[in-house]
Amino acid sequence: MKVLKSWLQDYIEEILPDDEKIIETLTLKSCEVEDYQKVETVGKDGKKIDDAVFDIKVLPDRAHYMLSHRGVAYDLCAILNLNFKKEINDLPEVKGDLNIKVETELCSRYLGIQIDNINNEQSPQWIKDRLKAIGSRSINLVVDISNYVMFDTGQPLHAFDKDKIEGEIKVRFAKDGEEIETLSDQKIKLKSHHIVIADEQGALAIAGVKGGKRTEVDLKTKNIILESANFNPSAVRKTSFEVGIRNDSSKRFENEITPNLAENGASQFLKILKENSKDCLVVSISDNYNKKVTSWDVNIDHKKIELILGYSISEKRVIEILEKLECKVNVNNSIYTVTPPFERLDLVIPEDIVDEIGRIEGLDKIKSITPKLKNKDSSSREYILIEKIKDLLVNKGFSEIITRSFTNKGDIEVSYPMASDKGFLRTSLSSNVLNSVDLAVKNAILLGLDEIRIFEIGKIFDKDGEHTSLFAVIKNIKKKLENEKEKIKTVRDEVLKELELDAQILCTVDDTGGIISLGGKHIGKTNHIDGAMEINLDQVLENIKKDLDISLIDIKEGTRVQFVPFSAYPFISRDISFFIPQDRDVIDLKLNVLQKTIDNDIFFSEFLVKGPTETDRFDKDGKRSLTYNLIFQSKDRTLTDDEVNKLMSKLYDSLKNEGLEVR
Repeated sequence: MKVLKSWLQDYIEEILPDDEKIIETLTLKSCEVEDYQKVETVGKDGKKIDDAVFDIKVLPDRAHYMLSHRGVAYDLCAILNLNFKKEINDLPEVKGDLNIKVETELCSRYLGIQIDNINNEQSPQWIKDRLKAIGSRSINLVVDISNYVMFDTGQPLHAFDKDKIEGEIKVRFAKDGEEIETLSDQKIKLKSHHIVIADEQGALAIAGVKGGKRTEVDLKTKNIILESANFNPSAVRKTSFEVGIRNDSSKRFENEITPNLAENGASQFLKILKENSKDCLVVSISDNYNKKVTSWDVNIDHKKIELILGYSISEKRVIEILEKLECKVNVNNSIYTVTPPFERLDLVIPEDIVDEIGRIEGLDKIKSITPKLKNKDSSSREYILIEKIKDLLVNKGFSEIITRSFTNKGDIEVSYPMASDKGFLRTSLSSNVLNSVDLAVKNAILLGLDEIRIFEIGKIFDKDGEHTSLFAVIKNIKKKLENEKEKIKTVRDEVLKELELDAQILCTVDDTGGIISLGGKHIGKTNHIDGAMEINLDQVLENIKKDLDISLIDIKEGTRVQFVPFSAYPFISRDISFFIPQDRDVIDLKLNVLQKTIDNDIFFSEFLVKGPTETDRFDKDGKRSLTYNLIFQSKDRTLTDDEVNKLMSKLYDSLKNEGLEVR
């Protein structure tokens, strides 16, 4: 959010410090200043001002009150010990009662004011300059003032051209399929849970989000109905996303503002309008505010404040800070009864009060204390169970993977997915793990693997709720190896034995797998996918009655495995086959011919990542055939066939120079 220095000054009695001091103050104790620039504006007196714009990042915990110049000035006064100017927010007394009906509890307050005889011309230069400085364009006097007041107080306003309204005004739910053309010329089809402001002809505005074209205020407008309302934060947020309109108004409502702010916003609007259109007249007011907000108290002991902060602070200083934050404070036997201002919806529990005291006083005063280490392991039983299973599987040659919880289908849909194929929470680990197996198979030759062993332990989400699952799979690369179905059964039995679980295996007809049953419940499956095992670890934990512990294994010097980053670029695999005399020493040949050629060429050292590895050998007609495999890969690009062919040619030449026959 952008704030203007001269605008902040309107709320502060003393002269604000220099720009650097403001940036430091806000960043350290309020909101991070993301950008800053000097500008020139015109003041209310018509004189030019050397001004500054601060772009601050207001986080949700402070958005209740800080999405306004008033809120930022309030914070600066508390931090810098300056005096905050309190505005007068009295609405005029009028006899007329504007007839507006509120038909939904999702509108907690709807303040409507009819104002006639407006001279709706261009805004004065100081309003134009202030709006322009914070990135808002000038339209006309009425619209500009409503936007100005929103940025000033944090209360969104909207003005309807009264002469374009048909009949009475209602705040109601939209009719399914009802359409509205917005001020930005968008035609939107509404849903029955969207809140609208409507007349007898149809929707006039989408509540808290956008006004409609039909009652747009233009330079010909003479009479208006001013809306200063408060709508349910969740309803506004949901609607704004569904209709695809995200703006300053919806942002303030969805972060929740107090209904008491409605009167403040309306009062400021009338004040500025009267200064620029002196003949305007407030005809009638309707204030639908049936469930008024009442003040609330937060009680906290002084000892608790010091205990949480970790340093001493005087009772006098605590009161001073809280009163600067516009809180009412009563103290009795060192117990504070704090009544926050209505705007501070974030101050509801004692810890909130301590947090405010700490940030104003300075979190840098908190001393660093080394925490005491606990000798006794207090890890949860679930954590210990998972770690034991991980250790067991890793010792059996498995590698652990961690994949995303989001997928393209499932029982639980995500409201706003990151991508079209990540719109659901996964109901099984199998899909992600099997995808990883396929990827690993493609790289098996690079990794030098004859089989792939992978497992994942993670949360899955189905109609029955959330639980922790294990999915392990074995995939053979070479068909001649032992059947993976038997291997995964062996791993399953070893896991059950290690955990001392008396489980039954309900076998399939071909005896290749089956259901794992424990305590009369099905807790998992084996070979429902060839070479795969799936177990519900939550149900396993329910059936483990003994205490669990983790055996810690000391890592001896020199045995620690160091991870080396691998290349993300594709590799190229090449074979070289040739005949040698049967009496020729194979090891000597590899070291003094192949390896020597590789060691003497800098490009081999740069691109050869594996090999030469002997992959085949046979004897025929008094000669011996040898085949070696070499794998090439670059760390920063994709290698070309020509580059690899040049390297392989050097190996061919070295073999031919030895008088060997290359196949």
